[in-house]
Amino acid sequence: MTIKDELELYQYNLVQFLKNKFLSPYKIDGIEVSRDKYAEESDVSQGTISRLRKGEGYDVPTSTIFKLCKFENIKMVDLYIEFETYLQEKETKAEE
Repeated sequence: MTIKDELELYQYNLVQFLKNKFLSPYKIDGIEVSRDKYAEESDVSQGTISRLRKGEGYDVPTSTIFKLCKFENIKMVDLYIEFETYLQEKETKAEE
């Protein structure tokens, strides 16, 4: 697998992870809200949220990840640790 292929797979997995963690469904303080409300409160554009919700490969800007973490009160390092665990679990399932 080329580095380009690995990067595309990583980006795809990151989008899937962010989508599942933050955007399925949209919630603020445990209460389900609309995409527009979530975008407004999190300071992440509706277009960016739509790209993440599509679940396709997308080179997510660090600023978007930062905003989501700040809004959800999660340290970025903790998010990436959780993402790495997600990747390992996915890899383990693929090997079975």
